Amino acid sequence: MKIENEEKSIIYQKIKTLQKIAFDKGIENVLNTQFNCDISQKSVHILYNKTLISVSVAFISLLVASSVIEYLLSARCLLPINHLVWEATRPLADCDYCENVTKPLILWNVTRHSFKKYAYSSKPIIVKNAIKHWSASKVFSIKFFKTLYEQTPQSYESLENGCQFLNFKSDLFTLKEVFEMPEARISNQFGQEPWYVGWGNCHPTILSKVREYYSIPEFLPEDAEFPATENIFIGYEMGAVMHLDYIPRLMWQGQVKGNKTWLIKPVPECEDFCRDIKFYVEPGDVVLLDTRLWYHSTTIPKGQLSLTVQSEYG
Repeated sequence: MKIENEEKSIIYQKIKTLQKIAFDKGIENVLNTQFNCDISQKSVHILYNKTLISVSVAFISLLVASSVIEYLLSARCLLPINHLVWEATRPLADCDYCENVTKPLILWNVTRHSFKKYAYSSKPIIVKNAIKHWSASKVFSIKFFKTLYEQTPQSYESLENGCQFLNFKSDLFTLKEVFEMPEARISNQFGQEPWYVGWGNCHPTILSKVREYYSIPEFLPEDAEFPATENIFIGYEMGAVMHLDYIPRLMWQGQVKGNKTWLIKPVPECEDFCRDIKFYVEPGDVVLLDTRLWYHSTTIPKGQLSLTVQSEYG
């Protein structure tokens, strides 16, 4: 087991190095040229043509022949090209989930009873002012998380053993790099490069501590299953690139600080039946979305810090 973990750690470091080199050399242009997909706008909005199918099959075959396939797939967000594998192998969707959907369902003053009929819908939902009471809005910051991680033994190791770190389009490749940013960049002062990252809190001590400042939304079903982790997304301007999530449950995301604009798109096979949707969320709102079926990206108003807590239920 120790040897296996060491091997995974080595692979993980190599993947991060390759990713950094790829971004430095402009991987977006390479993917756009070779695969007709633009990460900045569509992520891997796949065009089902013979060329791409051939590339996907060849790439999948290569992975199948590799002894590290399981780990590479579990690290799907580290290499943008991995989305080609997931897109090429996911089941085709029934387009009923998005047909005639033109905007999110907006709910106010929701109780568990009133939410029951919407609980497992694949349609986008915004529950307004659902987490206004969270003290996280006054406590959470980069400084708070840095102190927490530095004071918790083996906290950073948890990100290399199952809890992923997502840099999106930022030039930050580890949580340590985020915490080591100069104060001017952390606060997005004039002339500084904007940044946006996300990571999973799955270390038991850290998870226990952060949960002191928020709770799973009370309106979610009492019998729902929840993972033993929650994710933090924080940063300025850029937001998340267009992508699907390869997760086993529905997603909820609480907007703790700042505002955020979501753009969601149906999967390619449903484009002729469904439409793109854009919506705006404010502090205190909760977004519920089947991110396994809706491609989604987010942007943040210039100069604003956005901070969200996100997890799954099902």
